[in-house]
Order: sequence, then structure tokens, then C-alpha cells
Amino acid sequence: MLRRSALARRYPFTKRGPRERKSWKHHVLTEPPKPVEWRDPKVWTKDLSQMKSFDAPQWDLWLNRSRSQDMDEALQPFMDMPQSLKDRRYDIPWWANPFGAWYLQNVLSVELMKLPGRTNAEKIAIYRGRKRPATWDKSKEGLMDDEVLLKQIVKERWRTLEFGDRDAGYPCTFSDYIQFLNEWFKSLDEEGLQRLREHFDRKIRPLLAVMTHVDLMWLEALTQNSVQNKEQLERRIGFQTSLGTPEFFDMSKRLRYEINEDYKVRDELGPELFALWSKAPERWPPERLAKMYGLDFTLVRKILVWHHFKACYDACVEPDWTLPKRLFALEWIRDVRARKQGLFYGKLRFAEQKITFYSDKFLFRDLVNRREASYANVWEMDDPYRFLQTEQDYEDYWGDNYDVYRRMFPEMIGKSGEPVQQYSQMPVWAGPHRDHANKSEHNWMFAEIGVNVGHEPLKKLELDPTNEKRRRFVIRQPDGSLRSAKMSEMRAWYWKEEWADFRFWAPHMEWGVENTPSMEQYQEHVPDTPDADYRKQRRIQSRPVKWFYESHYSRSGSFAGFQPLRFMQRRTQREVRWPDVINAAVQIEKSKPSSYVFKAIPEI
Repeated sequence: MLRRSALARRYPFTKRGPRERKSWKHHVLTEPPKPVEWRDPKVWTKDLSQMKSFDAPQWDLWLNRSRSQDMDEALQPFMDMPQSLKDRRYDIPWWANPFGAWYLQNVLSVELMKLPGRTNAEKIAIYRGRKRPATWDKSKEGLMDDEVLLKQIVKERWRTLEFGDRDAGYPCTFSDYIQFLNEWFKSLDEEGLQRLREHFDRKIRPLLAVMTHVDLMWLEALTQNSVQNKEQLERRIGFQTSLGTPEFFDMSKRLRYEINEDYKVRDELGPELFALWSKAPERWPPERLAKMYGLDFTLVRKILVWHHFKACYDACVEPDWTLPKRLFALEWIRDVRARKQGLFYGKLRFAEQKITFYSDKFLFRDLVNRREASYANVWEMDDPYRFLQTEQDYEDYWGDNYDVYRRMFPEMIGKSGEPVQQYSQMPVWAGPHRDHANKSEHNWMFAEIGVNVGHEPLKKLELDPTNEKRRRFVIRQPDGSLRSAKMSEMRAWYWKEEWADFRFWAPHMEWGVENTPSMEQYQEHVPDTPDADYRKQRRIQSRPVKWFYESHYSRSGSFAGFQPLRFMQRRTQREVRWPDVINAAVQIEKSKPSSYVFKAIPEI
């Protein structure tokens, strides 16, 4: 047996066993903690294992999946990719992607040959010649000639591109190409996305529409150059595909014609419709325009919305966010009722959805976020609520507290009134200089808390609109204005509805009836951030950081059975910074030691 002498003993370490079972009190922080502002302001789930997010699931745009994290990816496979894989993708310049390298070598380099050999005058001449192709004369033929030549070269190079294993000599794999497309689409601005979408609608979608799944399988097999089973594929599915047959081209050509006609309606007839409607909406409502021009009613409304947003964005004016909801009021009600019944009608079949004006991510992201945010800017040119006929319609359109208000304050709600009241801002000494601080990207919900409200057992009582001591809720909208909460939002405060797109805020306090604290707790903010522990050299807390708008999910404000520091503060901060003589109300621990053994500057 190997025996160590007493001197060879490794002193502090073997005494307490190996590192793994080091107790919680022996940990020290290896790096200074992040400042409070940098931490992730999220709220934890009930068992404190993971953080939950209050992002709106946007149920009306995407069926069962909340797209909040995926909005930055352009293509579906990358949206579905798990985060662990996303983190492992390299961030590389576009030309380092194998397909990007091929594109640079074969396409861009050829297209760049046009540039240096021309003077500006020649370029302008070419440009004008392109703009008026009917009247160009023979002198420019030389200029146009090598343009055509270069185009043909590029076409040939595209024809040679084959996807396959790079070790087998192919320039790039199919996944390289898809990754390149994803990054490229992500980098497009609004206009580029719009052009890409129109290109897709006009050229590619008619092909997709008449392709079967067999055609898709066959295309995939051909594209990805699977050598080993090529002939087997040809035997199995090659003969089933209709790709390239005259019927196929005939159908897709017909569809392409229809889609281009639709665009023609939008771009040529659209401005005319929009001018009529915006000048005198009561004379030309969408129903009448649809009859006059023989168009579909829904199509007319889509075109009006599209032109309104386009005109506003072109003029750098904020659009009227309520316009889609007002023009599509019947559909809005239908979707609200469908959500109540747990059904969903909004997903159209492909054939009914040739043009999707609503899929524009950038244009409508704001609309989605602020769909219910403020009723202050409704511009009621005509009676926009002419669709609401029955009481049930009113209730579905305005939310569930409509009938309560209707009974309590009949004069408050006119035929087209809203049950949501706007509140005026609290007066601030600094005047308008601090107004920007009220704006944020979220709807914030503030709940009153105190001796007689804020207790879960009294939930029914404190939400009852007829109870004069009911709990008060205020919602601060993204533009900084205040309004009262709807009943549904008040209920969402108690049990977290998954569609609630507001942040919750409640003061830090014990949350039960038995232990409602007194005001002494607020002498100091309870210090339970890790950097407070680091500064005071206390133990590392094994609980998550508590954020100030975490609200309703714990019965008591303290986690995991730790007693809060209620009456025993470790150190207090002075409530007033200047003048120096005003101290905190309770000062238990001196901030400076009173006796020094050696004084650097002895007092006289």
C-alpha cells in the first residue's frame, strides 16, 4: 500500500473532499457580475427552472407557433432549427460560403466585366436605350451586343451549376446554397423584400401551384445529385412526374397570367380606387367600388389597406394602425369568435391566396404589436363601425367589458364609442423633457397593491366592476399614453393568458394574506442581486435574481422558503443624496468603522 507521510498531505484540499462536493458557502465568484442593466429581464416559471417569456404568440399570423425568436430567420428550415444548432453556425462573409464563392467566380465576375470599359456617357446611352427598346438605332447595336453576349455567358454558367458533395468535385452542396439564400434574404431591406416577394409571386408560385409532391421529390433527387440510387429513382418516381410536359407548362402559364393580372389590378387600378375612397369615403365605400369595378370585395379592401400603408411609408408619415381592423371588421369579429370557440378559420387554402399582401414582415410587425394599443388616433371619416349591428357584435369587437360599461354608464358609450378610457399623464416637475422615458416597445400593466387589494382569494371581488373599492389597473401603451385595462387584461394578470402581450408590474412585497408586510420593508430595496452578494462577500445565492416586474406566480414574494430581510436591514441607503446631513430613518450598521488602529492622517 502506498502511504503518504504527514508532510506530503495536500493541506486544504483533501480535507474537504474533491471539488465536486464543495458546499455552497465555499464558492467565490470568479468574475465580477454583470451590471444590473445588462441582465436578461425575464421572469421565471413556477418551479424556477426556466425563464418564461411574455412575447405575444401572434396567433392570428402563424397557427400554432410563436414566431418571436424566429423573426430574424428568413427560411423555414432555419426557423425550425434548435437554438443549440443555431449557435454552432459560423458567422462568415458571404463569399466564404462555397456557393457564394461559386457565384462570385462565375456570375458576378462576368457581370462586373460590363463596368470598367464604359464612359459615363456610354452607360447613360445604354440605360436610355434599355428604357426605350422600340426606338433604338443601329449605332448603339455594338453597345447592346456584348451586353447580350455577357448575359448568355452568365446563363451558361448557371446551367453548369450542380449541387453535390464537395469532395466529389461539385462546387457546393445544396445546404450551402440554402444557407446563402437565408443570409441573403435576411440582409434585404423592405424594398428588396417587396421585389423578391413579387418575383416569387409572378415567376415561382405558379410553378409550385401546379406541382405535386412527387414532382417535388423528383426535383429534390435531381438537385442533390444522389448518385447511388439515381436509376432506382427514375424507375420509381421519374415516370410519375408531369414536370416539363406541355400540360404542366400550360397550367402554370395560365396561372402566371392570372397572377400578373392581379398585380396589374393592384398597381394600375389601385391608385384610382384609393384616390376615390380616401377623398370621399362615404360616397365610395369599398362595397360600391367593388361593384363598380367588378372586383372582389376582399380584394378591394386589401388594395386600399396596401395603398394606404405604402402612401404613408413613402411620405414618412405614421399610418393609421386601425385601418385593417376597421375595413375587415366582420373578419375580425369572426376571428375573435373563433378564438373563443377554440377554432381557427383564418388559414386559407392555397388557391384562395394568390396574393398575400399581409405577409410583409416589416410592414405589419408594428401593426401586430400595437394592434390593440391605442384607440386615440382613430380617424372616423365615415362611420367605420357600420358593420356592428347586434349587441354581440359590439361585445366581440370591443372586448368583454363592453356590456358591463353599457349597463353602468349608458351615456359613456355612444354608437361607436370605446369602453377603454384614456388617462392623463401624471404631472412631472421636469415638464416635457422626460416624456421620451415613458415610451417603450411594450404595453406595461400596473396593478394597485395594498391592504385591501392584491390578495388572490379575493380575486372575484376585486375585479367586480360594481365594487367601488375594486382593484385599479393602468396600462401604459407603447406611445407613452395611459389607459384603463380591459376586463380580459385584468384577468390575464391573475392567470397568465398566453396571448397577453403586456409586461406586468407589481411592487416587491410578500404576496399572501397572512404575511402582508408593513412599510418598514421599503426602507431599502431588498438586496438580492448577485452583485450585492459579491460586494458584501456573503454566500452566493442559489436562487434566481428577482426582477421588479415579476408578478403573480409565487404565493409569497420570497423564493424557496428563505425569510426576507424584513425588519433587519444589513445597511440602509440614505433616501436623500444632498444635503449630507439627512440620514436614513433607520441606520443599523455603520458604513465606516469607528476606530482605526493606525490613522494615515491623524486628527488634531
